[in-house]
Amino acid sequence: MSELDQLNVSTRRYIRETPQLIDSVFQADPALAYFKVNTREDFGGGSLIQENFYYDGLIGGSYLKGKQFDITEKQVEQGCQFNMKFFEVNVTLSLEDMEVLNTGPLAAFRLVDSRMTNAYMTMGAFQGIALYLNGQNAGYTPNFNGLAEALNDNSTASFDGNTYATYGGITRGGQVGTALNSVPTNVNGAIQYSTLENTYGNASFGNIEPNLGVTTRKGLAYIKEKFQTQQRFNDTQDPKIGFNGLKFNSATLIATRYAPGTYISGTGDPNAVTYLTQMSNGAVTAYPTLTAESLWWLNARKPFFNFYVSKAPKFAYGFTGWKPAQGNTKVAGQVLAATAITLNPRYHAQLYGITG
Repeated sequence: MSELDQLNVSTRRYIRETPQLIDSVFQADPALAYFKVNTREDFGGGSLIQENFYYDGLIGGSYLKGKQFDITEKQVEQGCQFNMKFFEVNVTLSLEDMEVLNTGPLAAFRLVDSRMTNAYMTMGAFQGIALYLNGQNAGYTPNFNGLAEALNDNSTASFDGNTYATYGGITRGGQVGTALNSVPTNVNGAIQYSTLENTYGNASFGNIEPNLGVTTRKGLAYIKEKFQTQQRFNDTQDPKIGFNGLKFNSATLIATRYAPGTYISGTGDPNAVTYLTQMSNGAVTAYPTLTAESLWWLNARKPFFNFYVSKAPKFAYGFTGWKPAQGNTKVAGQVLAATAITLNPRYHAQLYGITG
């Protein structure tokens, strides 16, 4: 330790008694908050999740008197199957810090509380990032079967440059035909109002329309600049999650920096880099490179979109408790989540390549 000068010897240091740690790394994610509130399903156990659907109609039609009916038995039901996915955030501390040094009135803030708060914020960031990725390509299998994979047709690339032949273990274009297809739209330029209307319409069936639109902060800015002045969008707020958005038809359009776009591209977000690196054991160390923004029309209501969370307390965003290491005074614990995202692709739509 170097010698103190006269000012530091004669003057006490000022330490604020109740300092607040300022978040300089996380991006509050309204999409994940919305899903947890509106689409949560408790998972009570089982080897997997099965989501059933119709992929065809039965045989019949108009007829003339005397016609012999075709009574062939036709299968029209099928089911996608999904595994629960496991997430963890580790917290490690030294007993010396926890029990000797960071205690009493001279502790500016409790280190344990700070790290636990950070752990839960990190978990939210990881799952917000994971939502848009896939869960079947090399290095990605621990991830959600996310939107890039779900909203595809095996012909048109998703925002990540990949096509996905299967969803939930069912082959697209096979027995089920186009029942699991949602064709991505590569805008490849400035967003047009007709594109918004058409893609919204592609995910609408009867009175079942998307109720949520998710884009990036820059994507929302493009839409505001072009269309809000024409009174085609109105400001609104979802009372359940407290985030502001724009009303478009029956949907609320909200923004998150964790949606695919220029902000999160490559190594743009440190949480994305950490998540991908840890998820893939180092095989994937950067987010897909993107030069434009994305937008997602979602029917964020059950049964069209389901956010499964385990009923097991430790795996429902619980904490394992502190576990001592061998041979030293380090202790570690993990925040855990066993979750899954399932959806029916035709009730949702993916747009990407938005540059203005």
